[in-house]
Amino acid sequence: MRRASVIALVIVVAAAAYGGYWVWRSIEDRTWALTSTAGAPIRAIPLFIANGCAGCHQITGVPGAWGKTGPPLNGISEQQYIGGVLTNTPDNLISWIRAARAINPQTAMPTTNVSEQDARDMAAYLYALN
Repeated sequence: MRRASVIALVIVVAAAAYGGYWVWRSIEDRTWALTSTAGAPIRAIPLFIANGCAGCHQITGVPGAWGKTGPPLNGISEQQYIGGVLTNTPDNLISWIRAARAINPQTAMPTTNVSEQDARDMAAYLYALN
Protein backbone atom coordinates (compact mmCIF):
# COMPACT_ATOMS: atom_id res chain seq x y z
CA MET A 1 0.00 0.00 0.00
CA ARG A 2 1.32 3.42 -0.87
CA ARG A 3 2.25 5.80 1.92
CA ALA A 4 -0.46 8.31 0.94
CA SER A 5 -3.07 5.56 1.13
CA VAL A 6 -1.89 4.49 4.57
CA ILE A 7 -2.00 8.09 5.82
CA ALA A 8 -5.51 8.54 4.39
CA LEU A 9 -6.63 5.32 6.11
CA VAL A 10 -5.22 6.47 9.46
CA ILE A 11 -7.07 9.78 9.11
CA VAL A 12 -10.35 8.01 8.35
CA VAL A 13 -9.97 5.68 11.34
CA ALA A 14 -9.06 8.57 13.65
CA ALA A 15 -12.05 10.59 12.42
CA ALA A 16 -14.34 7.61 13.01
CA ALA A 17 -12.96 7.17 16.52
CA TYR A 18 -13.40 10.83 17.34
CA GLY A 19 -16.89 10.76 15.85
CA GLY A 20 -17.76 7.96 18.28
CA TYR A 21 -17.46 10.45 21.10
CA TRP A 22 -20.54 12.21 19.73
CA VAL A 23 -22.77 9.11 19.81
CA TRP A 24 -24.48 10.35 22.93
CA ARG A 25 -27.82 10.30 24.61
CA SER A 26 -29.49 13.49 25.83
CA ILE A 27 -27.77 16.49 27.35
CA GLU A 28 -28.96 15.33 30.79
CA ASP A 29 -27.37 11.90 30.28
CA ARG A 30 -24.10 13.46 29.18
CA THR A 31 -24.08 15.79 32.16
CA TRP A 32 -24.82 12.92 34.55
CA ALA A 33 -22.10 10.75 32.98
CA LEU A 34 -19.53 13.51 33.36
CA THR A 35 -20.42 14.60 36.87
CA SER A 36 -21.01 11.16 38.36
CA THR A 37 -17.72 9.73 37.11
CA ALA A 38 -15.50 12.84 37.07
CA GLY A 39 -14.31 11.49 33.74
CA ALA A 40 -13.58 12.92 30.31
CA PRO A 41 -15.12 10.62 27.69
CA ILE A 42 -13.06 12.11 24.86
CA ARG A 43 -10.00 10.34 26.32
CA ALA A 44 -11.73 6.95 26.49
CA ILE A 45 -11.52 5.70 22.90
CA PRO A 46 -7.72 5.30 22.82
CA LEU A 47 -7.89 3.75 26.31
CA PHE A 48 -10.37 1.10 25.16
CA ILE A 49 -8.10 0.24 22.24
CA ALA A 50 -4.82 0.29 24.20
CA ASN A 51 -6.21 -1.91 26.98
CA GLY A 52 -7.71 -4.53 24.70
CA CYS A 53 -11.35 -3.78 25.56
CA ALA A 54 -12.17 -3.66 21.86
CA GLY A 55 -11.07 -7.27 21.47
CA CYS A 56 -13.71 -8.61 23.86
CA HIS A 57 -16.54 -6.07 23.77
CA GLN A 58 -18.72 -4.27 21.28
CA ILE A 59 -18.45 -0.54 22.01
CA THR A 60 -20.11 2.00 19.75
CA GLY A 61 -17.65 4.53 18.38
CA VAL A 62 -14.53 2.48 19.14
CA PRO A 63 -12.78 1.21 15.99
CA GLY A 64 -12.44 -2.56 15.99
CA ALA A 65 -14.66 -3.04 19.05
CA TRP A 66 -16.59 -6.00 17.70
CA GLY A 67 -15.61 -8.56 20.33
CA LYS A 68 -17.94 -11.34 21.38
CA THR A 69 -16.19 -12.62 24.53
CA GLY A 70 -17.70 -10.01 26.84
CA PRO A 71 -21.11 -8.36 26.66
CA PRO A 72 -21.77 -5.36 24.43
CA LEU A 73 -21.14 -2.24 26.51
CA ASN A 74 -23.70 -0.05 24.79
CA GLY A 75 -26.53 0.82 27.15
CA ILE A 76 -24.61 -0.13 30.27
CA SER A 77 -26.22 2.80 32.09
CA GLU A 78 -29.55 0.96 31.85
CA GLN A 79 -28.27 -2.31 33.30
CA GLN A 80 -28.92 -3.14 36.94
CA TYR A 81 -25.66 -5.04 37.54
CA ILE A 82 -22.06 -4.87 36.42
CA GLY A 83 -20.46 -8.22 35.74
CA GLY A 84 -23.54 -9.86 37.23
CA VAL A 85 -22.34 -9.14 40.76
CA LEU A 86 -22.15 -5.38 41.44
CA THR A 87 -24.95 -2.87 41.62
CA ASN A 88 -24.50 -0.50 38.70
CA THR A 89 -23.06 2.67 40.22
CA PRO A 90 -20.28 4.89 38.89
CA ASP A 91 -17.90 3.87 41.69
CA ASN A 92 -18.60 0.18 41.09
CA LEU A 93 -18.09 0.50 37.33
CA ILE A 94 -14.79 2.29 37.89
CA SER A 95 -13.68 -0.45 40.30
CA TRP A 96 -14.78 -3.16 37.85
CA ILE A 97 -12.85 -1.58 34.97
CA ARG A 98 -9.71 -1.41 37.10
CA ALA A 99 -9.76 -4.77 38.90
CA ALA A 100 -12.63 -7.04 37.90
CA ARG A 101 -10.89 -10.19 39.14
CA ALA A 102 -10.45 -8.73 42.61
CA ILE A 103 -14.24 -8.44 42.70
CA ASN A 104 -15.03 -11.75 40.99
CA PRO A 105 -12.10 -14.14 40.50
CA GLN A 106 -14.21 -16.25 38.13
CA THR A 107 -14.79 -13.49 35.58
CA ALA A 108 -13.23 -13.64 32.12
CA MET A 109 -12.54 -9.91 32.40
CA PRO A 110 -8.86 -9.33 33.13
CA THR A 111 -7.54 -6.97 35.77
CA THR A 112 -6.54 -3.95 33.71
CA ASN A 113 -4.73 -1.96 36.38
CA VAL A 114 -5.58 1.23 34.51
CA SER A 115 -5.29 4.39 36.56
CA GLU A 116 -8.33 5.59 38.43
CA GLN A 117 -8.61 8.60 36.08
CA ASP A 118 -8.45 6.36 33.00
CA ALA A 119 -11.22 4.18 34.48
CA ARG A 120 -13.26 7.32 35.18
CA ASP A 121 -12.83 8.45 31.57
CA MET A 122 -13.90 5.01 30.29
CA ALA A 123 -16.90 4.89 32.62
CA ALA A 124 -18.02 8.37 31.54
CA TYR A 125 -17.93 7.27 27.91
CA LEU A 126 -19.87 4.08 28.61
CA TYR A 127 -22.55 5.78 30.69
CA ALA A 128 -23.21 8.34 27.98
CA LEU A 129 -23.49 5.90 25.06
CA ASN A 130 -26.78 5.15 23.35
